[in-house]
Amino acid sequence: MRRKIALIGPSTLMVSLPSSWAKKYSLKKGNELEIEENQNKLIISTEKETARKEITIDVSSLNTMLYRFIGAIYKSGYEQVKIIFNTPKQLEIIYEVLRNTCIGFETVEQTKNYIIIKEISKPEKNEFENILRRNFLFLMSIAKDSFEIIKNQNFEDLKNVVLKDQQINKYSDFCRRLLNKRTITENNSALYCIVEQLEKIADIYRELCKYIYENKTSLEKEVLEIYENINNFLFNFYEIFYKFDLEKIENFGNKRNEILSLIKNSKSKEKNILFYLNNIFTMTYDLNGALMTHKV
Repeated sequence: MRRKIALIGPSTLMVSLPSSWAKKYSLKKGNELEIEENQNKLIISTEKETARKEITIDVSSLNTMLYRFIGAIYKSGYEQVKIIFNTPKQLEIIYEVLRNTCIGFETVEQTKNYIIIKEISKPEKNEFENILRRNFLFLMSIAKDSFEIIKNQNFEDLKNVVLKDQQINKYSDFCRRLLNKRTITENNSALYCIVEQLEKIADIYRELCKYIYENKTSLEKEVLEIYENINNFLFNFYEIFYKFDLEKIENFGNKRNEILSLIKNSKSKEKNILFYLNNIFTMTYDLNGALMTHKV
């Protein structure tokens, strides 16, 4: 999209805004815009949200996928949702999603066959950075605590680590909702990918902890070394995300090759453990594409 510069008065330069963008955010004379300088770019943004006000959805046919579907409605950014249901079990699932993930949403009306949920507190743009950092910290806490517990064979303590995944799910859904409602960065899609991937990594740590707890599995020294290396790999990504530079990215790639060699050459019989760890490792490395898209 190209625009010609117009001269207003003796020295003022003006560029018109795309009409479709202005209409989308209901911009009028007198509204304020944020303008950020980025080398040869000017990034123009508005505090106004994408207009997604209300929706009515009939979920009577859903059972297995109902939990995920309600979560998707929340993440999509609607301010008010009327959900038509058919059974008490469906209503129970709807309330479970509201309790577990829907920050700022409350029930405002309920009848025998429908429920209306509404956003009672609007998420602010500046909340995103704080919640995302908390998500990183919770994930790294799961990684660090689970390693120490497993190393010391205090298996009962793994139950507490597993519970932290619920908080990560809640924070992740909040971040995705905010990304769907507001322009957080020039490339919201890259951030969305990172948030989603972090939640998936937490899910794998959760399943790994559950497996070890249920089987009371003592890990060999070789597997513990792989575990610790993969944790440090995740911690490295966190550091690169907040202090990005190309040298760190190069070291990240080199470290990936070292860990890959450890996994391939492992003679451990704990194939299930290595399967979980390899998934964490692969998904952590795959974050690099979205990270570079976001930072460059």
